[in-house]
Amino acid sequence: MHCRLLLLILLLGVGLPGALMPAAQAAKDSTGFTYKYVKGSKYYRVADIASYMNLRLRRVGNIYELTGSAGRMVFNPKKRYGSFNNVVINYDFNPVVQNGELYISSADFFGHVQVLFNPYSLRKVGIRTILIDPGHGGNDRGASGLRNNEKDLTLQIALRLHRHLKKMGYQVYITRVNDRRLELSERAQASNSIKADLFISIHMNAAANRSVRGIETFSLTAVGSPSSGGDKAEYKIYPGNAAQNNSMYLAWHVQNNLVRATGGNDRGVKHARFVVLRETRCPAILIECGFISNRTEESLLASGAYQEKLALAIARGIYDYHAGISQNR
Repeated sequence: MHCRLLLLILLLGVGLPGALMPAAQAAKDSTGFTYKYVKGSKYYRVADIASYMNLRLRRVGNIYELTGSAGRMVFNPKKRYGSFNNVVINYDFNPVVQNGELYISSADFFGHVQVLFNPYSLRKVGIRTILIDPGHGGNDRGASGLRNNEKDLTLQIALRLHRHLKKMGYQVYITRVNDRRLELSERAQASNSIKADLFISIHMNAAANRSVRGIETFSLTAVGSPSSGGDKAEYKIYPGNAAQNNSMYLAWHVQNNLVRATGGNDRGVKHARFVVLRETRCPAILIECGFISNRTEESLLASGAYQEKLALAIARGIYDYHAGISQNR
């Protein structure tokens, strides 16, 4: 009897410390990826992502790399930003390592990894009409440098971009062609009323620290994610969220071309809930062309030759985006 009871206990795996038990199955969702929740956000195991997408995952010190035919994406568990093909990307959430395995948020998988490695997942829409939006105007000067106001420089660059895009065959509109004020909501409404296929907002940056310089391009923050530089998630769905992945793909191409053309400091693709991004129904980006508060960059931004570099780089970024989504139609 005693032997039978012991055998039963061993078979059932109960009652004894260290008894043999079936291995616990890792949780997986409809993607087939192993997932965990970290501070309330779903995270996917990157090894599963790599296997599914036919990517190579490797670790180099504290850095993790995903490599495929489209390029290389870098993650650092100690930082919320990484890169894709050497262009800085600000992720939605910090990557984490648990039990020696790298995990990234589901938001970063769907909004960054899948978009950049497999843009076939994007909305396939034609691009004919583009609205350019020079920031500020009228009694809204925007940021000011030593000799220049943001409102003037944004218009100068926007007019140059308008000419380049017209030459490329697009139907191009612009929210203002002179020094007049427009409310942010009016800019978004203008895009929606003409049913624009792309919305491009041109701005300059400023900082109290006058040594800060560089270029950054914003797309709309994903639902349930914090904006770049913030830590508060928001779950409200805006009109622009329907095109958020296309917007990010556009932002990456424009940032890539801007940094390459100018040699400027790459401050990366970032995400925010600016009115003109969240209320515009088409793919939309906001470009910070440089820091007007930095004397060197202010001089560049006021230079016709540099403005031409910026405008042409933005146009090429739009062309690359268009080509990227057209290949998958």
